[in-house]
Amino acid sequence: MPHIVSATDRPPDPDCESCGATLVYVETEISSGAFRTQAASMPQIPIHFYDCPECGTCWKLGTRLMPDPVRQIARG
Repeated sequence: MPHIVSATDRPPDPDCESCGATLVYVETEISSGAFRTQAASMPQIPIHFYDCPECGTCWKLGTRLMPDPVRQIARG
């Protein structure tokens, strides 16, 4: 379930890989990041979600930054 984590309890806001602007924190979800069939046996980690105010690209930071495919389609 998503919730808000204070800035002191999460990594510094990263830069957008598309345009270089500083990403804005949105929320955090505790999840394994795996598909449902694998999720029960995997460790749960915080996945922080960010949005780019410059180019409108959502990103999530679990083990790495990656663009949100839904937002990518919407931009096209």
